[in-house]
Amino acid sequence: MITTHLKIAFRTLLRYRNYTILNVMGLSIGVAACLLLYVVYNYESGFDRFHAKQNRIHRIVRQTQYPGGQIDYTPGNPLPFAPALKVDLPQLEQIVSVYGTMDAQVTVLGKNANNQSADKKFREEDDGLMTEPAFFELFDFPWLTGTKAVLKDPNVVVLSQRRAEKYFGSWENAVGQYLKINNKTVVKVGGIVANPPINTDLPVDMVVSYETKRQNPLLFGFGDFENWGSTSSNDQLFVLLPENMTVETVNKLLAKFSSKHYNNKDDKKKISLLLSPLADQHHDSRFNNFSGHQTSRTVLRTLGVIGVLIIFMACVNFVNLATVQSARRSMEVGVRKVLGSSRRELIRQFFSETILIVSFSVVLGAVIAMLCVPLLGKISQVPAELPVISNPQIWLFIIGITLLISLIAGSYPALIMSGFKPIEAIKSKVTTRSLTGISLQKALIIIQFGVSQILIVGTIVTITQMNFVQSLDLGFVKESVYTLVLDDAYASRNQAFKNELLQNPEIESVSFASDVPSSDDKWSGNFAFDNRGKDEEFQLFQKFADEDYLETYGIELVAGTGFRAGDSTKSCVVNETLLRKLGIRDANAVIGKNIRTGGSDWRPIVGVVKDFKSSSAREALQPIVIMPMKEFYWQGGIKIRTKNLSKSVSYIEKAHAKIFPEVAFQSKFFDETIEDFYKQEKQMSRLYQIFAGLSIFIACLGLFGLATFMAQQRMKEIGVRKVLGASVGSIVGLLSKDFLTLVFIAIVVGSPVAWYFMNKWLQNFQYKIGISWWMFAAGAVLAIIIAFITVSFQSIKAALMNPVRALKSE
Repeated sequence: MITTHLKIAFRTLLRYRNYTILNVMGLSIGVAACLLLYVVYNYESGFDRFHAKQNRIHRIVRQTQYPGGQIDYTPGNPLPFAPALKVDLPQLEQIVSVYGTMDAQVTVLGKNANNQSADKKFREEDDGLMTEPAFFELFDFPWLTGTKAVLKDPNVVVLSQRRAEKYFGSWENAVGQYLKINNKTVVKVGGIVANPPINTDLPVDMVVSYETKRQNPLLFGFGDFENWGSTSSNDQLFVLLPENMTVETVNKLLAKFSSKHYNNKDDKKKISLLLSPLADQHHDSRFNNFSGHQTSRTVLRTLGVIGVLIIFMACVNFVNLATVQSARRSMEVGVRKVLGSSRRELIRQFFSETILIVSFSVVLGAVIAMLCVPLLGKISQVPAELPVISNPQIWLFIIGITLLISLIAGSYPALIMSGFKPIEAIKSKVTTRSLTGISLQKALIIIQFGVSQILIVGTIVTITQMNFVQSLDLGFVKESVYTLVLDDAYASRNQAFKNELLQNPEIESVSFASDVPSSDDKWSGNFAFDNRGKDEEFQLFQKFADEDYLETYGIELVAGTGFRAGDSTKSCVVNETLLRKLGIRDANAVIGKNIRTGGSDWRPIVGVVKDFKSSSAREALQPIVIMPMKEFYWQGGIKIRTKNLSKSVSYIEKAHAKIFPEVAFQSKFFDETIEDFYKQEKQMSRLYQIFAGLSIFIACLGLFGLATFMAQQRMKEIGVRKVLGASVGSIVGLLSKDFLTLVFIAIVVGSPVAWYFMNKWLQNFQYKIGISWWMFAAGAVLAIIIAFITVSFQSIKAALMNPVRALKSE
């Protein structure tokens, strides 16, 4: 019986091939889009979910509220925090200190720890961590050789298989050989772990023993193991909760711990310690993670909604076309019923046709999706090497979506067509009006184009916002500034390097600093102003730079001067935002006033700079002080005259190799750093563009099929009108009017929804556009033009037909 149903279904689909092609096109594209979105969703939501104890692993994070209302979030804790926590909260099953990421230069020494050769060196950017043996009790990273016990000793490193092969050619030969970290510390390879999964935020390609940090706290990061006042976001604590202990219980214990060690009567700021689940470290942007790759749950929900909408539109398309097709097949249904077919048999038959179409569409859609997976990196952060075909969850999704589409898309047509009355069906008195009261088809068209309007407006808003961000006055010059990493182990050579660079007439200026003007680095702390005996009620953000910093990056002075080389007074400059927060209107009024950060000495303010964006447009301007401090110069900035960039870059690289032969060269243009701030937003914009186009295409397929049927239904009416003198234009207008009315209603319904979601998205930015009427108008005009072109193709074809052919049967 099943075989017979499938044979009949196959013949029917071939007979109505136009209907079949339209359905397969709509469904396959919808499935491909939905599958690609699921690949992204599955990848981003699966970070560090493979650890057996992941539900019990948490980070201890910190929220600091200042008297002025400012709230600061950090996942970091001071170095003496962990030992104190082990004493005060022995209930916790494990407490593990982790420092990451190391952002290290690695020099391969081989079997000789005293090897002075620097021929084989690598710059590993934002990679590697330092931790204790217990780290491997919390997290499931299998060992190929060695055990976690090797991390008890100082100056030991554990490598991943791929990193060991990179350094030594073979991971089997790596154990026992030596590396030098940052040209300072020699470490011995003590073990090899398997290559970590792609979706982890823990950089275990290189793991240095935490004992190394205890012996030399300044090897990476800052502070010491006795200082509670210095915190780096890189110094993090992971804890393992006992199975019978709740998060609420631990948070209460942490509140007592915080009161004991942090909050006191003299300090007006309030520090709150909280548990943050391991699953949140990839999604909670308040607390950075070690990988630097975060995707908010809002973005994931958006992806899920778009995927559901796309596949829903494809199903709506199927139902719409099937409803139209049912009027054509009414006589077939009537004959079958007269010959004894039951309604159950007819339902099976129609479901067989649906399953056949859906199965072929899903297979075609899966093929399209697999071919497009390498392109996902353009609209997401999915790596090209992501295993898709071997992922069982993907196959379960494909099977599930096949069954779901078959059920949703097939139920309505099967139930409607199997319910035809035989006499009416044989006499061809079944029409779309008697099937659905015509309201269903109108509703489906409205839904499809309503979704399209939402995505079109979303595309316009995201593109406009990104253009606005790109055109913002950043307060500095980002073009033609070449940046490179400096090694503080050879800071004494920095001046020689600068002198070498300035011999080239194509190089305008050179500056050394802790970081570039706009970056994700946020060094902040308490401060006092004008020799007052107490700290101000907000934090001050600090940048350390030499005397050429303002000139190199084009930062403008509004009062005073910059500090000068060899300035014995240790002067500084501040920005306009600091003055506003201090309630000072005249920039000249602060010149000569003193400022003190943390517990350092007082410094005179010699200049005020115009506000510049120290971070992305998502964040408000921060009060900033810029001061010289050579021990923190990790970044070089080189202003190049734009005549011959490539030649100048080549000169810089050669000069670097000459002055710093031991240091790996790592560089990029400053504007690339700025671009990285908005990578996710740009990807979201591309995503909107692609799926807005797909939604319009799918909607137009349904509209095209419906317009074809309606033109055929009104063939005789068109013939009569032409005989009576109607023009082609009037007939096209007649046939198009109803459909364009539906599209207009869809625009009216979809626009408020688009405004709500895009207004919510814009709240992520401190600097943002206003949503204007023209965005909705542009989306509406685009949708109407596309719909008119789709409908008019069939309308013109019907209007140009010979009226004799339409009326000959009368």
